[in-house]
Amino acid sequence: MVIEMKISKLIAAAAAFLGAAVLLAQPAEAQVRRCLITAQSSPAVANYDPFNPTALSINSVAITFTRTNTAGGAHPDTIDMYIKAQTSAANGMQMIPVSVVGSGSATGLNQNIFYDTPGVYPNITVPLGTTPVPGVLRWDFSGNNIASNTFTVTFNLVLPANLDLNASSNINFDIEYGCNGTGGGPQFSERATAPNAFTLSVKVLSALQATYVGANLDFGEVGDKTTADVLLAPSTFSTPPTGNNIRVLSSGPYKVEMTSQNAYRLTFPGGNPATAVQRLSYKALFLGQTVSNAAPTFTAVTCARAGVPAAQADLLPIRATLLEGGDGKQLSPDYKDVITVTVSPLAVGPVGVDCPAVVLPSP
Repeated sequence: MVIEMKISKLIAAAAAFLGAAVLLAQPAEAQVRRCLITAQSSPAVANYDPFNPTALSINSVAITFTRTNTAGGAHPDTIDMYIKAQTSAANGMQMIPVSVVGSGSATGLNQNIFYDTPGVYPNITVPLGTTPVPGVLRWDFSGNNIASNTFTVTFNLVLPANLDLNASSNINFDIEYGCNGTGGGPQFSERATAPNAFTLSVKVLSALQATYVGANLDFGEVGDKTTADVLLAPSTFSTPPTGNNIRVLSSGPYKVEMTSQNAYRLTFPGGNPATAVQRLSYKALFLGQTVSNAAPTFTAVTCARAGVPAAQADLLPIRATLLEGGDGKQLSPDYKDVITVTVSPLAVGPVGVDCPAVVLPSP
């Protein structure tokens, strides 16, 4: 006696938006104000599918940096910088400066200057006369004049496959920088952090992967069992409590629904589940609910996001219990039903419950 499992999945796509916000270095200590740098960028637009095995490249993201000359003429002459995120969700991405336009000179183009969180970060203290360390972008200003105050860096961004991002994410980045300079007193060398300097606003494709993991829900041979036999030993005539699961990976919350082809009745090929001698009734146990022919309505459940890495997959156990014996039924080696579990991604909506933690009902 077999219940075949069928999984259907719906993919709902949402537009993706990638953008950058204003960077403003606002150090708390007065002396750091000599390294005051602001930055602005135009938004870049992209769609990100976390299940695509190919990395996503976003080219020509321009960020314009402007130094502020403070009272007394103090100004940065050289600045080193790198970028990091405030969350490990962005780990693995790259931000590669490919060109700089301005009155000055750049060192460190065509290398990744993004660092994972937490990580080992480069030294960006900039004493006079030093060369930049690997993994940072250096800009040498050409002088202390209005024309040389601004420079524009063009970046290529690379988002690797399988980033574990929410279906709608705002990722804040900090820019770490150091500088040296002159004016308004002795030469200085400082470093600072610009918190929330760059915001990556991403609406990834709200998508999921769903599969059935396990064997068919099989009750075995029950032709010599009466209904009384079956009802007296529900655990004996149930599928195993573990090992049969709906496996879900998702970038956002998702909805789970379940239906039965024969309204939770097994029948043989060509049989009629409405005819008593041609059916075997059973009940299905899933996500805290028990459904049967007497109560066939499964209430849809909204689950919290599972995540994208395979190690975070939600495993939702499913079980079935026979309600009738085969004694007196029409003989057939093959009584079946098909259960369809539909798993649909939700681009927006409630957060949902932790579905793997939902208790499986008893037989």
